[in-house]
Formats: sequence, C-alpha cells, structure tokens
Amino acid sequence: MSQIIRYIVNMLPYMLISLPIFIIVRVVIYVLRKDESKQFNLVRECMLMIFVVYLVGLASQTIYPKIEFGNDGISIVGAFQHRYNLIPFLVFKETYQAVFVDHCFSYFIINFLGNIMIFIPIGFFIPLLWHKMRSLGKTVLCGFIISLFIELIQFPLYRGTDIDDLWLNTLGVLVGYFVFILVKKIIPRSLAQPCANLLMDHSK
Repeated sequence: MSQIIRYIVNMLPYMLISLPIFIIVRVVIYVLRKDESKQFNLVRECMLMIFVVYLVGLASQTIYPKIEFGNDGISIVGAFQHRYNLIPFLVFKETYQAVFVDHCFSYFIINFLGNIMIFIPIGFFIPLLWHKMRSLGKTVLCGFIISLFIELIQFPLYRGTDIDDLWLNTLGVLVGYFVFILVKKIIPRSLAQPCANLLMDHSK
C-alpha cells in the first residue's frame, strides 16, 4: 500500500503543474479562434482538463525521467532497473509465485491490478469527450495504441518494457468503457440528453 501511495504522490506535482498550463492554453485557443459562434462549454472543458491532467500523471510515471519528491526536496533518480519481458502471460506465473509462494501481495496489486486500473480513465474519458470515438472498437484501439507507444518509448529510456502490460492496459481500457456505458444507463433518461449536450464538443 505504501508503494501505491508513493506512486500517487510522485504523480501529483506533475498533475498540479499541468493544471495552469492547460487553462492558459485553452484560454488562448478560445481567444484566438475566428469562429465566434462556437460556444464555450465549461462542463466539457472541466472533463477535458481532468483527462489531460491524468495523462500527464500517467506520462510522469512511464515516460518522463524519474523524479522523486521527498522531505529532502526534489531528486532525479537514475534509470529504473530495466526489465524486458517478451513472453506473453508471464505475469500469471510471476503473480502466482509472488502471492502464493513469496506471500508478497504488493506485486499483484501494483503489477497486475495496477496496470489495469491505471488505464481505466482512458476507456471512460475517450467515449465521454469524443462522440466519434464512442464505439467499443475505436476506444479499445486508441487505448492499445497509447499503451504500445509507452512500451516502445521505454526502450531507449531504459525504463523496461513488458508485453503483458499491453493486454493488461487494454483490459483496463475495456473496463473503463463499460463503466462509461454503465454510467449512461444509470443516468435517468430525462437527464441523459441534457448531459450529452453539456459534453458536446462545440469546438469542431
């Protein structure tokens, strides 16, 4: 659990820094755009901001150089102890070894569940924010491409790569998509259309 908290704590500074940058960029875009008939959609902008800030946090732990924030200040840590796994589904064997033999449940929580949960927001926000990406196939494909990009870019960064991360991340996208579908079904029909209008992309 302490590792999960540390993971989140390391993400927060990047996410907080990205907030004002996002706001400034979006304000500049709206000020400079020529079509004044396009409306400013506050609800959608807030949802987009949450998604972008999440992506920055994700990138901070998968792509950026490893920077830790502690009591002694900020420190740039050396490259991860890089590990490359090109054997599909090896995670099952390693999880069994860690949980049932070594009694180390943190491996299951971080490496197995963590890789699924970290990509759930992608499966939720993509169909929520972009109507053209609302199909299951497009959402899952987009999530898979994001995961593949991360795994490929980790090679030159010596951060390690694991083929199992691809399908675990994609499974997380799938879970996020079904959460989106569930939320749509839970919302009463009387509110469904107004909510859809609030999230509609008027910047097209």
